[in-house]
Amino acid sequence: MNDEIAITRKGFKISRREVRAILKTLREHAPWKFPAGTLSVAFVDDAKICELHKEFLNDPTKTDVITFPGDEVFTAPERGVPAKFPSDAFAGEIVICVDQAMRAAKELGNAPADELLLYLVHGWLHLAGLDDLSDAPRAQMRSAESELLAVLRSRGNAPLRNVSFPPFN
Repeated sequence: MNDEIAITRKGFKISRREVRAILKTLREHAPWKFPAGTLSVAFVDDAKICELHKEFLNDPTKTDVITFPGDEVFTAPERGVPAKFPSDAFAGEIVICVDQAMRAAKELGNAPADELLLYLVHGWLHLAGLDDLSDAPRAQMRSAESELLAVLRSRGNAPLRNVSFPPFN
């Protein structure tokens, strides 16, 4: 899988290899189906996430992560069955706000890298079909996030090791 990793937040660095390894682990070991094809992950700043939030969701406020579904026609088969999809299939895009991860980490007393990984998992789960718009689905999402973070830890993909954040107020 040739997942695309874009980093547009100035001063932020993350290992693309590490992100790809996380995505590979999620695809192979998560108990949810995931759309087949290339996945795009972008790490952006407040200005970009606000721009996208306004353009696509009619909400100009800051947010942590936005997901965009891809070619929903090409869904992944059950585990153990070879995937059949065009080589140009697109699974979707996860856009993560680095600034929000830093803010939330400070407020919650977490490491920014842990918050960032949570956002990546959260976005992945949205593309896998989970939602969090009301109480029951939100509880399912929180449980799924915990489950996937445990999977990543057990496979040596968490915590993030190759990430550095810019200075932030």
